Amino acid sequence: MLDVFRFAWFAVRTFFGVVALVVTLEAALWVFVKIHAAAMASTDSEAALRRVNSYNAQAMREATRTCGEGHSIACRDRFAENH
Repeated sequence: MLDVFRFAWFAVRTFFGVVALVVTLEAALWVFVKIHAAAMASTDSEAALRRVNSYNAQAMREATRTCGEGHSIACRDRFAENH
């Protein structure tokens, strides 16, 4: 008879232990998201777009210099494939 109560006590402790673990992980994730959001609030959201546009403009200038202003898009495409 005593074994039944031991098993019941083990089951209750295990259940509450798993619940406590899940709640702890959820709280840690919530804190991480809040810290990340606060850190990203002061960053420039357009920085990546400006880097891509700058890279594309530089590639177009290089292609124009190599192929010439009056050449076709096919020349620029070949240049882009090789570089």
